Amino acid sequence: MFFTGKHRIEQTLLKKAAAGDPNASREVIGLLSLPAYSLAYRMLGNKEDAEDVVQEAFIRLWKSADSFSGKSKLFTYFYTIVSNLCLDQLKSSRKGVFEEFNELEHCPSEDVLLEFNGGITAEGIKKAMDALSAKQRMAILMWAYQDLTAEQVGLAMGMNKNSADQLLFRAKLKLKSELKKGDVDEIQ
Repeated sequence: MFFTGKHRIEQTLLKKAAAGDPNASREVIGLLSLPAYSLAYRMLGNKEDAEDVVQEAFIRLWKSADSFSGKSKLFTYFYTIVSNLCLDQLKSSRKGVFEEFNELEHCPSEDVLLEFNGGITAEGIKKAMDALSAKQRMAILMWAYQDLTAEQVGLAMGMNKNSADQLLFRAKLKLKSELKKGDVDEIQ
């Protein structure tokens, strides 16, 4: 794999941040914290747990700065840490409940518009997402809300592109099925 100029810049920036450069630290945190918090919050459904995961992820990022080779984007590398911490926490606590999440409040850099067609409610979407396995939910959240490609989702989750494609396909089918089931429940 060839290194791009951006990957080398990210690698240098991370090493400076880990070495204690406050400007580099602020820049890394600014680049990564909001999308990571958004993902962790959606996975864990709790503000405090999401904050704890992101904080732990930054600690691990600083500690592993020398291991970051720049072969992938820093964003993808950090998402791997965040997603693994979320999955570990879900396994240990068996959580799956989602709280209300104000997308515009937590992701001000993106204008996210949700259109509910056919009577699908926010509660219906939450129930459908909750029916997915933790890995399926993680993959869907990275793909749908963070605009990662299947390849990037695979890298973040420690799997190859083909496995990520299959995981996303199964997750989308299950989500669609659960949403249809929810529509029937709501109509009756």
